Amino acid sequence: MRILFTCVPGIAHLHAMAPLARAAERAGHAVLVATAPSFQEHFTQRRIPAVGAGADWSQADPASLPEFHRHGGDGQLAAFAEVATRGMVDDLASVIDSFKPDLVVRDALEFGGWVAAERAGVPLACFTPGMGAERNVMLAMAGETVTALTQRYGLDPDPELRRLYGYLYVHRRPRVLDFPFGEPYPQEFRYCPPEFDRAGQGRDRDLPDWVAELGDRPVVHLSLGTTFVASDPGRRVIRTVVESLAADDVDLVVGTGRGSDPESFGALPANTRLVPYIDHRSFLAHCSVFINQAGYTSVLNGIAHGLPMLTLPLGADQPVVGMNLANLGLGICCTNASKGPFPVLDPERLDPAAVRSSVRRLLAEEGFGRAVRRVGDEFRALPRLDGVVHRLTEVVRP
Repeated sequence: MRILFTCVPGIAHLHAMAPLARAAERAGHAVLVATAPSFQEHFTQRRIPAVGAGADWSQADPASLPEFHRHGGDGQLAAFAEVATRGMVDDLASVIDSFKPDLVVRDALEFGGWVAAERAGVPLACFTPGMGAERNVMLAMAGETVTALTQRYGLDPDPELRRLYGYLYVHRRPRVLDFPFGEPYPQEFRYCPPEFDRAGQGRDRDLPDWVAELGDRPVVHLSLGTTFVASDPGRRVIRTVVESLAADDVDLVVGTGRGSDPESFGALPANTRLVPYIDHRSFLAHCSVFINQAGYTSVLNGIAHGLPMLTLPLGADQPVVGMNLANLGLGICCTNASKGPFPVLDPERLDPAAVRSSVRRLLAEEGFGRAVRRVGDEFRALPRLDGVVHRLTEVVRP
């Protein structure tokens, strides 16, 4: 079988899709990934065939497509749909014509794959790299922009997005993480992502020497992922968290992002260490609390290691993910402003006292850890990637 994947040019999307593409290759299928031209090297470096398509932009670079990046909060879902009109649909038509896929698997936030597959009459499936954007949420926040694609490209109307959501929906979450405001998918396949099999498999000898010298104090790790960590809001959050825990009896380890200069943050409290990068597969096993931005890859790593989390949502779907985790007792979500339908975090108003009290609660109250471990068990009961690949073949050969 020949499978064409489409992927939003973002590191979190890459990390989610690459294992599935590799699993399809291992099963003997021909694979090709279509993504932004300058982003395709992230796949080819992993020996996954890729081709450039659509606008050349990156989620991590605001200068790459200002029309996308100026949208925030409740406008960002619509911005993803609008990007499809910037050459993605037309380029994918050429890729489909030359590659001749039996199946298109689109990133849930990449809408050109939907349009191009329907126009070419190629079977379609949807893969979500995050916790998922429910149909009713997509309709409320981006319905006009998404439905406009059908008119622009001559497809049958889909005013309620039921056709868009009627294809097989592949996602990395057990039912316990379903949003309370969601609705059942007509077709779906849930699976356990590789983070859960890799958790704890990293080797301590690959960690820096200072990890072994941390001692017996609780270790708190702050990581803001790859998209927001180097932004001004991300740096502001880092400074506030460092300030908030400076006098507490913990060791705070902060990831500042690959290529960053930790010394640019100036003098630090004695209990704080800033590092550009550290391997979560090994390091999270040494931690007691994980502070993150509620990016789904970070959340998966936290759950896989059984860690209670303090989430500081900075954008995209992070506010609703953080809220969902908090409602399920897996941690605390720190928000202080309203923008769109969900509470969000304004980094300029992040209160050090709120961070400090939240971390202290997560360390003291055992119920958070128990809740995380229960959800981890739900993940580990799901099929693995080979099950996803088998289900995808059934889309073409039921």
